[in-house]
Amino acid sequence: MMSHDNITGTWRRLLVAVIALAFGLTTPVSAEVHVEGNLSALRLTTSGDALSAVLTAVGAQWPVSYRSSVPLDVQIAGAYSGSLSQVVARLLDGYNYVIRRDRELTEIIVFGARGEAVVAPRVRSVKGALSRWQ
Repeated sequence: MMSHDNITGTWRRLLVAVIALAFGLTTPVSAEVHVEGNLSALRLTTSGDALSAVLTAVGAQWPVSYRSSVPLDVQIAGAYSGSLSQVVARLLDGYNYVIRRDRELTEIIVFGARGEAVVAPRVRSVKGALSRWQ
């Protein structure tokens, strides 16, 4: 006859296995970003990565960086081709952004979703500082 501890242990292992299987089935398939070409003729494919991961993958290939004031966690899937500016325009459709080129570095700055008011940070005044702007 099995002891109470053996039965409890068996049920625990079975419960852990069922939970692990349930979470394993709901975990999304690993997404991938493929980037090739050059900045004037780039080809990018992605299968469900976050927009931030897609922009990071571009930055890993070329001297391109991005910064954003909003989370870029929307999932992107598809194939994109064209110049860097054209691909970024398609990826960031629905966002306010600028592309700044400074010699060898290209920086993508995302301000927020299109239609949202951009709020400039408040500038703290420094006691005793002089300014022409009052």
